[in-house]
Amino acid sequence: MNSESARNNLILFTTVSSLWAVVMGFIGPFYVLQVERLSGGVEKLGLAFSIMVLVQSGSTYLAGHFSDKLGRKPFLFLTAYADAAVLFMYTVITEPYQLYILQALLGVTNGVGETVSTSLLGDLTMTEKRGKSIGKFKAFVSLSSAAGLFCGGYLVKLYGLKYLFYLASAVVALSTILLLFMHEGDKKG
Repeated sequence: MNSESARNNLILFTTVSSLWAVVMGFIGPFYVLQVERLSGGVEKLGLAFSIMVLVQSGSTYLAGHFSDKLGRKPFLFLTAYADAAVLFMYTVITEPYQLYILQALLGVTNGVGETVSTSLLGDLTMTEKRGKSIGKFKAFVSLSSAAGLFCGGYLVKLYGLKYLFYLASAVVALSTILLLFMHEGDKKG
């Protein structure tokens, strides 16, 4: 992949990741409240999150291995649409066991998404400027997340908690379409 194509892909990936960060910021603190409510109490909150982190830790190696062979884009699409579905499902489930299943699914998507995103950043950045480029990427995404967190409370007050989950699900699904314009280089085996 030439440097111009890599730069364009990095801008596109930064844009999509920033959109995702805004909507995840919207639901960030309220996601914890939703999990606590659905888990049946604060004493089960740790179990719900440990399930997610445990599954996440198991999915990272496989994600890295297979994204090297199959490319990063398919995994980005898969995890984004799975995240959108899971976010929507948080508004319709009623039982703790359903929550634990969603937490496990979110663990898979988080593990895959983080690994593939980090690998993609390495693919899209030039070695001599990698730190600067990744730092800029992380800064944009963090600022977007902060903006989402700032607005989230006001949106919950105006529209309710379920609305934020619906909004996040829709924005993640729709913004992922932008990744169709990202071009990957040759797959490495």
